[in-house]
Amino acid sequence: HDGAYAYTVGQRKGLGLTRPAPDGRPRYVLEVRPETNQVVVGPSELLSVDRISGTDTVWLADDVCAEDGWTDVQVQVRAHGEPVPAQVRRDESGLVVRLGTPLRGIAPGQSLVVYAGSRVLGQATISDARRGAAQPT
Repeated sequence: HDGAYAYTVGQRKGLGLTRPAPDGRPRYVLEVRPETNQVVVGPSELLSVDRISGTDTVWLADDVCAEDGWTDVQVQVRAHGEPVPAQVRRDESGLVVRLGTPLRGIAPGQSLVVYAGSRVLGQATISDARRGAAQPT
């Protein structure tokens, strides 16, 4: 390819793949690794994630999300997306989120907002998004 910068997570068109997948199904961009100029592709079901890590966290409420436990919240990852149920905990790098409803096409660099009802608890920049089995809790 001409550079990882030209691809986004969830992209299907314009990948320039010369061979079809072994199963004949379409492939999607699952991950972009600009530091190594790699683009990871795979089937659509691998676009759904249920674990997110965030950095550059800004907490607006200090009375929730202790490092030693999980707090039930809602999170929103797109400006016009719907908040989804989740559990969140603070960690040394920012926050860790377990989604109650898997989301598709989440990529590092996107913003994540944490809510308790209509109360904004905090915000972070997504650093990693994975399927549960692929990421330790």
